[in-house]
Amino acid sequence: MLPLVHSISEISRVIDTSGSMPVVVLANDLEDYACKYDHKSKLVNEFIAHQFLQKWGLPVFSAAFVNIKREHIPDNIIQGRIRLIDFEKPAFGLRYNNDAIDATNILLGLKNDNYEIGKFANRLDLIKIALFDFWVANDDRNHNNYNILIVDNQFIPIDHSTIFDGGRLGSQLAQLTEDDSLLTSDLALTFLNQKKKVEEEANKLIQNFPTFVNNCNEILPTIIESLPEEWCNDKPSLLENIKSSIIDNDDWLNETISSFSQLIHKFIR
Repeated sequence: MLPLVHSISEISRVIDTSGSMPVVVLANDLEDYACKYDHKSKLVNEFIAHQFLQKWGLPVFSAAFVNIKREHIPDNIIQGRIRLIDFEKPAFGLRYNNDAIDATNILLGLKNDNYEIGKFANRLDLIKIALFDFWVANDDRNHNNYNILIVDNQFIPIDHSTIFDGGRLGSQLAQLTEDDSLLTSDLALTFLNQKKKVEEEANKLIQNFPTFVNNCNEILPTIIESLPEEWCNDKPSLLENIKSSIIDNDDWLNETISSFSQLIHKFIR
C-alpha cells in the first residue's frame, strides 16, 4: 500500500516539536521524507489515519515506509527523545515539502479579508477534518494545536499519532470535548465565516458519514496487512479493536454525529 524506501544520505534536519522529533532524510526514490520513528503504536496510528483520510476525500502528503540506515544517523542528534533503538524499525515518512506553511502562521491579518480567504478553495474541508477527528477520537488537533499545513492555499491535515483517544484502542474511547475540536479554533472562525455554507456542508457530511465509515472499513484489512511486522505482532487483534471501537460500534457512531452536530449548532448560531 505504501512503498518501502531507504535512506541514501545523512539526516538533513531534525524538526523540533513539542511531541515527536521528526527527521528529514533523502530516500532512494530521490524524495525527501519527514519521518516519525518513535513508538510503534504511534506509527500504526499515523499510517491508519493517512489511509482513512484519503477515503474521506481529504488531501494528504504522499507517504512511504522509510528504512533509515545507521550510517545516516548523526551521533550528535542521539539524545533525549531521539533514541538510536527507534531507528531499528521502518519509520513513517511523509513527502517533505519545503514550501509548506504551518496554518498557525497565516491567521494574522486575514480576519474579515474575504478576498484572501476566498483563495483557499478547500476551506470547507476544515469541517470534514473536524468530523474525522470526532470519529477517530483525535484530541491532538484543537485551538492550541492545528496540526494542519498549507500548500498552494490548500489545508492538509498532519500528525495523527495519538488518534483513538491518545492511543487507548481496546478500551472505551472518550468523545472529544469542545476544547478538543478544531471547530473552536481561530482557524475555523476565520475561514468558516459563512454560516449558511457551514450548515449546508455539515448536513452533507452527516448524511455521507456512513459512507465514509464503510469506505474505511472496506480497506481496513488491507491496511492492517500492509503494516510492517516490526510495528505490530498481533494484526488480527488490532483489526478487531479498530472495528469494535469506531466502525461496528453503533453507540460510538451515533455519539460522533451527536457531538459534531451539537458543536456545529453552537458554531453557526
